[in-house]
Amino acid sequence: GISKAIQTNSGGTNYQICPEITASYILFLYHYRALHIAVVQGEQAIVCKLIQLLLLARRPLDIYNNLWQTPLHLAVITQQANMVETLLSAGADPAALDRNGQTALHLCCEYNQRDCLSVVLSRSSSSTCLEIRNFEGLSPLHLAVLRGNKDLSRMLLDAGADINAMVSPYAALTHVNFFFFLLQRSCDVNSQSYSGNTALHGACGRGQVDTVRLLLKSGADSSLKNYHNDTPVMVAKNKKVSLDIKGKKANMYNEAGTPSPNHSQGCSPSTTPHNSHHSNSHSPKTSSTLVYSYF
Repeated sequence: GISKAIQTNSGGTNYQICPEITASYILFLYHYRALHIAVVQGEQAIVCKLIQLLLLARRPLDIYNNLWQTPLHLAVITQQANMVETLLSAGADPAALDRNGQTALHLCCEYNQRDCLSVVLSRSSSSTCLEIRNFEGLSPLHLAVLRGNKDLSRMLLDAGADINAMVSPYAALTHVNFFFFLLQRSCDVNSQSYSGNTALHGACGRGQVDTVRLLLKSGADSSLKNYHNDTPVMVAKNKKVSLDIKGKKANMYNEAGTPSPNHSQGCSPSTTPHNSHHSNSHSPKTSSTLVYSYF
């Protein structure tokens, strides 16, 4: 048993955890969320004692507070990698969802927590969480990319995250430099979204000339149509983008077979099958395209 009293303070109220463990006392711990308080205050020793008490009473560690957060969620949010390690080692569930449908992996990416992410990914149980979507349809990898964090994205990809997982239609188009990073990791440049859009559709629709050029050089197929029967050039928002795409096509069908010096020759993977399944579901098992946002 525990021979020493454990004290934690919250809102001016002092709670003492005595050696005598009773069912009513464990309910008291649950009611006042003592483990949550100790985690937020960074009290590692108290957290360990509380975990011991809860496990002796055969109670799970994934207790939810009024904001629907578990102690593990709070450990990530408060940037305490050592606390994350302690909770996971004691059996905390990395797949537990908060009120936004986010796991500990999602929170690591949302708060740019590299150390916490490293700890979570080191657990074998985290592999089942890589493709879990939050309530906006985003996986942890989607969040890392949307925040422009190459380091976290690389860690997730190395752990086995699906680079071609279909993105939520509400996500924002990523920066051109990040496209280059994703393409280096063998992302399918011609994957299509739930509405049939490709990354090229998204870049054209936003008038992002540099991104359009990069995608074309990387083999983006300008002839692919979305579910409105529009090709990328049909949704282009400025003349420069339209000229780039038309120039690309002209180069491909140049009678002399020599591309113009102003445009790079890229090969359109016309033989590559594309995902034509249209679904409104954001199930973690749905395969598809990485974080290109579509309209």
